[in-house]
Amino acid sequence: MESNTRSPIFSEFSELLEGIVTVRAFSAEQRFLDGIHGKIDLTIKMWYNFWMTNRWLGLNFDVLGTLAVLITTLFVLAEFVSAGMAGLCIMSAMAFTFNIYWTCRFWTELELDLNSIERVVEYLDLPQEPPAIIESNRPPAYWPSSDSNNLIVVEDLDIKYAPELPPVLHNVSFSLKGRERVGLLGRTGSGKSTLAMSILRFVDPAKGRITIDGIDISTVGLHDLRHLYPRYETSRGDAIQACVLNSIQDTTLFSGTLRENLDPFNEHDDVECLDVLHRVHILSDSAYTSQRTSRQASRASTRPTSPAPGDLDFPSPAPLSAEGSVTEIESKTTVSLDTQISPGGTNFSQGQRQLIAMARALLRHSSIIVLDEATSSIDFATDAKIQATIREEFGGSLLLTVAHRLKTVIDYDRLIVLDKGEIVQFDTPWTLIQQDGIFREMCLKSGMFTELENAAKWKTESEGSA
Repeated sequence: MESNTRSPIFSEFSELLEGIVTVRAFSAEQRFLDGIHGKIDLTIKMWYNFWMTNRWLGLNFDVLGTLAVLITTLFVLAEFVSAGMAGLCIMSAMAFTFNIYWTCRFWTELELDLNSIERVVEYLDLPQEPPAIIESNRPPAYWPSSDSNNLIVVEDLDIKYAPELPPVLHNVSFSLKGRERVGLLGRTGSGKSTLAMSILRFVDPAKGRITIDGIDISTVGLHDLRHLYPRYETSRGDAIQACVLNSIQDTTLFSGTLRENLDPFNEHDDVECLDVLHRVHILSDSAYTSQRTSRQASRASTRPTSPAPGDLDFPSPAPLSAEGSVTEIESKTTVSLDTQISPGGTNFSQGQRQLIAMARALLRHSSIIVLDEATSSIDFATDAKIQATIREEFGGSLLLTVAHRLKTVIDYDRLIVLDKGEIVQFDTPWTLIQQDGIFREMCLKSGMFTELENAAKWKTESEGSA
């Protein structure tokens, strides 16, 4: 009981440190302090009971030992036993009391230590992911083809987060072409992210199936579905490398250098890494030119183990300017491939973390790209530049984008509108904006209806003239 009441104190304290800015912003310090103090009081009560029980046990064993000595002494005085036998009995009684006390103590400590074993057993009982590679059913080297008319086909898809829970998605069916740009829209909780994640098998279907270029993704290993492995090295553009960029709370960065976060498997050279940083506007033109020249002069394609000449000190990334470029106040604050990233990327702003994730996606030339709220924490000016980069760089890929900003996807080829886990609309933006429905309602509420309507019309007219 003492161990179980101690754990919530450590967990709440660590969570409070992570969210201390938010707690102070809402002036909720006293509420959290009261909660921690209540947990500490409960732990102290358990601790007090633990040691009082310990003392009670020691007292009772001492009483038992005293009774044994008293009875033995009475037998000696009554001359029922000899003095030697009495001494042996008294020593044995005292030793028994001492040993039984420590036996109980050690047994209790063993039970406390077995808490760790219980947690290990809980982890062993967790459901396991599907196998990484299924040798009997590996996809061919040319899979998936970027030119397929049915690159992704979803048939009667139902998704549940647990067998006992109701379906999050139900009876979802659609087909996407290669090189197509498709937007996923809907109100909060409509199932947009769940649908995007199901394509990568983060959640397996409860019913229905998803096929990519004719192959059911549930029949291939997760490694073959999500990763680029050596036998695809010569056909990197054809292999599926689904790059997922989640919203700010899900963007994942690891401790190490910026280069290690961009290219953890060292598959690209330094110039390519600098190029993608420049294209997502983390590096300004001058910083990009300077660092590229420095890298080309020193080495071509090795992972840096020590800072390059001229890049000796990068204590923190530079802030983004209003135009989205790095503000070069001093040369020391310029971001480089050797810039150290703290665990979780906490020394970068939320927008910068998303830009790094975008650069990581650009570095992988893939047939299918999944973007989930990829620019949700980026200002509109930088968002416009990033969207232009996406259009230029991902033209040969099927682009599936989950977005809240309608302006981001208004010029896409088709839009999927979800509501309560079902597809309610699926057509071109111009067709949907003319129909009465959720999409038109979202456009009207955005305050930019005329601008969105003109953009959708221009998209349709440009395709017709082409």
